[in-house]
This record gives sequence, structure tokens and C-alpha cells, in this order.
Amino acid sequence: METIADEIRTAMARAFFASAWADMQEEKGPDDPTLVNVSGQEILDLIPDEIDPAAIHVARTLEFDLLHANEWMQSLEMLLDYVQRALPHGGDRPRTAAMLGHYLAMQAMGTGVGLRDAFGKEARKIVVPHVEFGSHSLEKDY
Repeated sequence: METIADEIRTAMARAFFASAWADMQEEKGPDDPTLVNVSGQEILDLIPDEIDPAAIHVARTLEFDLLHANEWMQSLEMLLDYVQRALPHGGDRPRTAAMLGHYLAMQAMGTGVGLRDAFGKEARKIVVPHVEFGSHSLEKDY
């Protein structure tokens, strides 16, 4: 049975993987037979089902760094509880474990979207460490 923390970690790993996988597709030449056309499509629907091991590892690293940077937070479950109960309503995403994990990873990568977009401006109180993760980080070629 998957715990709340597992669900957050999986969503972080999927977001890291999707971003790096999309970068890898963009780096391929047009004649590459493994090229996947991502134009106008939802990346999360196109990525392989099995998450690259490097994305799983970086999600765990982000969890560790996140808990260290926010000493008041003792677990991912505590963070989700804070997002659901303590933050004033704002943003445009449901306050679920999956959304929290996804937007933690997106903010950590510096994509331009993050917790504030998802859950409102008060989410800025959560310190999200920066993470470098791209196609060069993946363990496999896709």
C-alpha cells in the first residue's frame, strides 16, 4: 500500500523524469528513429511507464534537502497537511499529494512554475532547494 509520502515522492520523480525525457526528445535529430513527437501533447502521458532510476534518486534527495531546509517540517506528510490546512486558499490546483510532489519538483528545477502557482502566494514560505536535473542526468537513453 502506497503511503502519502510515497505518493509525493512518486509525483516528484515523475515530474523530474518527464522534464528530462522531454529534453532528451528535443535534443534528438529529426531522423532519429527513437524520436517521439511531443508537440502539443501532455508529456506525462508520453513518458515510459517505468520511471528512470535517476529520477527516483533525485526525488529522494529533494525530500531530504526539503526537510533540512524547512526545519519545522518533519515529514512529507506534515508538509501536505500544512498545504491543505494552513495555507490560505489560492492557486489553481487541488491540494493533493500528487500535485504537491509535482510542483515541488517543478519549482526545484526552476521551470517557472511551482508551489505559488499551484497553491497560492503563501506557499512561498516553503523553502524549496534548487535541483539540477536534465537529460544528462538520466541513467538510460530513451
